[in-house]
Amino acid sequence: MSPPVLSAVSDRTLRSSCAEFLGMNTTQYVLLRRLKEVRRALREADPDMVNVADVAYRFGFRQLECFARRYRAIFGETPSTTLQRTPGTRFASP
Repeated sequence: MSPPVLSAVSDRTLRSSCAEFLGMNTTQYVLLRRLKEVRRALREADPDMVNVADVAYRFGFRQLECFARRYRAIFGETPSTTLQRTPGTRFASP
């Protein structure tokens, strides 16, 4: 997945700026953004109305096992644990 066009900068400038200022490559940054969007959606969702797979698919994750492993590595809990929490529960965001 390539990152969206953000401005009129070269691909090389985008990559080097991402590495310099964020400490990661563009692919890692896009993945982290998508994972954070999934987390936000799970936190706001009603567990009786949605499931983790549907939310993951909505944000472009097709390999659920890989998604769940990455999610847990970043947030320290499984996506289903996030979904089951009481809405409005505050979390520390990495």
